[in-house]
Amino acid sequence: MKKTFVCPNCQQKVDVDESLTDTTLICGACWQEFDASTNRAPTEELQPQVTLPEKIPFFKSGRRQILRDKLEEVVADGHLSEVDDSILEQTAVLLGLSKEEVEKLEKEAFFKEFEVIKRRIETNWHLTDEDDAEIESLKRKYGIRNLTLGGTANLFRSFYLLEIKGQMPPPINADIMLNHGEFAYFSIPSVWQQLRARTTGFAGSSVSIPTGISGVRFRFGSYTPCKTHEITPLSKGVLYVTSERLLFHGDSRSTTINLKKIIDGNIFIDALKIEKNTGKADYFSMNAGEARYILALIGALK
Repeated sequence: MKKTFVCPNCQQKVDVDESLTDTTLICGACWQEFDASTNRAPTEELQPQVTLPEKIPFFKSGRRQILRDKLEEVVADGHLSEVDDSILEQTAVLLGLSKEEVEKLEKEAFFKEFEVIKRRIETNWHLTDEDDAEIESLKRKYGIRNLTLGGTANLFRSFYLLEIKGQMPPPINADIMLNHGEFAYFSIPSVWQQLRARTTGFAGSSVSIPTGISGVRFRFGSYTPCKTHEITPLSKGVLYVTSERLLFHGDSRSTTINLKKIIDGNIFIDALKIEKNTGKADYFSMNAGEARYILALIGALK
């Protein structure tokens, strides 16, 4: 009967007869001698042992719960090691589940805990250094390697860096002509709009009285035009935030607003309103998060 030992010098496995257990062996890889005794040389590589309940559930949902419990057990130390992965895969096989179930449960557990962090980020509109570190720790806990935060994550990170740490974003390349020493920091597709009056009809009354002269009548009263004010699109294009101005480059019309002339800004769910010290207010279509970021940039640049 063969028994496996490991050379303490080069870690090469050496297979010998069991009768040679208490003798001195020579490694065929590094030619070093070592004592092949059970208390000095490691024996066969130990495989993690998996224990299951005596009664295995018939339904798959019950077997998945056992695998889920095993996952909670092995990640209790906050790190999913290769040995932990091996235990989970063996457990899945013994339960009659595929190895893909392991990865699926790991992702489910990750996103369940991540949801708490996500809600906090969305409430504060900030992705802080602490949030970032907590996400990385959670990825290690469940062995998540390829995860890229999308959506508003980058925007919330920019809020934090700009509003809390006072860190300006790096300049971007802009497909427009800028002044000497002027830098662009943000751009977004948008629609430029303004509040314009629109006539929808007339209101009022008049009375016509005959004069006795054929074809001639007196008319009393008047009609007044009914006007409403509506947000009217003026042009579709790209809005840039530069170190000197808001610059809208449109397909039919363009406009420039010097940062020093901006006196107020209002955030709507689908637009940013910019009020100036002269002229009509301008509206630029975008979501509330993008509008807040532009106002934060304006505040930092002014």
